[in-house]
Amino acid sequence: MRRGSRPRAVHGAGLAVVRFAAGSSAALLLAACGGGGGGGGSEAVATPTPASQPTPGPAVTAPPTPTPPAASPTPAFPALRLTPIASGLDRPLFVGAAPDGLPRLYVVEQTGRIKIVADGAVRTAPFLDLSGVVSCCGERGLLGLAFHPDYAANGRFFVNYTNRDGNSVIEEYARSTVDPTVAEPGPVRTFFTVEQPFANHNGGMLAFGPDGLLYVGLGDGGGAGDPDGNGQSITTKLGKILRIDVDRYPTPPPGNLTGGDPDIWDYGLRNPWRFSFDRTTGDLYIGDVGQNLYEEVDVEPRGQGGRNYGWRITEGLHCYDPPSGCDTSGITLPVVEYGHDVGCSITGGYVYRGTAIPGLAGDYVYGDYCSGRVWTFTWSAGAVANHVEITADLDPGKLLTSITSFGEDGAGELYVVVGEGSVFRIDAR
Repeated sequence: MRRGSRPRAVHGAGLAVVRFAAGSSAALLLAACGGGGGGGGSEAVATPTPASQPTPGPAVTAPPTPTPPAASPTPAFPALRLTPIASGLDRPLFVGAAPDGLPRLYVVEQTGRIKIVADGAVRTAPFLDLSGVVSCCGERGLLGLAFHPDYAANGRFFVNYTNRDGNSVIEEYARSTVDPTVAEPGPVRTFFTVEQPFANHNGGMLAFGPDGLLYVGLGDGGGAGDPDGNGQSITTKLGKILRIDVDRYPTPPPGNLTGGDPDIWDYGLRNPWRFSFDRTTGDLYIGDVGQNLYEEVDVEPRGQGGRNYGWRITEGLHCYDPPSGCDTSGITLPVVEYGHDVGCSITGGYVYRGTAIPGLAGDYVYGDYCSGRVWTFTWSAGAVANHVEITADLDPGKLLTSITSFGEDGAGELYVVVGEGSVFRIDAR
């Protein structure tokens, strides 16, 4: 697909769905997009790739008929640029801020360290060093970080990593009572460990929702095509977004899915590498990495979990198993899909709620690891609007060679993480 090609809208499952127009293939950067063996497709080689009941949707056996292409960004759309914030990092995978009002960013390095960026520099001493217990790399490593909503007072934070056996671990740690720029070295608590049957599709995202509960993303366990059927099984934590009360665990919070694993919030996910909550609406945006053909964005209204996002019955808007004539009753289809002629591994982002770029307010910003492309759209009244590509404007120097994550600071300003070692802030130009 050529740079500058535009998304085009289609409709399915009662939602306004966007599917990108086809074109020439974008170059793939350090990516393995085949579906054979344990790779599973759509994954990066050097770094990870990154409650109402759902209403039935129609069976999808072929790409929906597209409507005319969406418009390019209007002159009123803000001109953007990338501002370098940090470099020289070791396989960075995530950036975020603690809710303590301090001007610091915390960067997760896949090899097991969390680094602080403050006063324009990366602190040499890590905030936390788990390199001795983390398995790395490929799609394993220290993969996620979330701070307790009351971190300023209690110093609690949580990590998601693969241990030396390759299994996923969710643990709580604590800020030092002596030096707030470092953490206590040992865990406060291990919530659970999940056995991983393959080395890929570990998920890794952690985020506190507007309900004050911790949401955990885990992939389907890896292998090509979900060989164990974990996505559709509600008795395993794999292929899910989980939801736990960190103060009352293992007691499940009200509203979780019933009849299976008590931690499940949503299921039918392949590898929800990055998801986020809109600070204003509380809606959940999920970037779910596809198999061989399609990447997707799912949008879930605040508090409306218990959804089945389709994998491995569907990949994007399409049947996967079986390859045609699949029954999509009860499946929530994505609101955005793009094919592997555009990219090969979605990196979910954030809805912009900062103040420095008023023209971007309310837009969801996301990208693709392989092609380095970035798009925005607005989710309004249950439909995608103003869906445009901003790559050429934002990144004319082609710095975004492997987008591993987006992130927010305390003020809601947005950042982009590049796996080769850098963090950039998105600013107005």
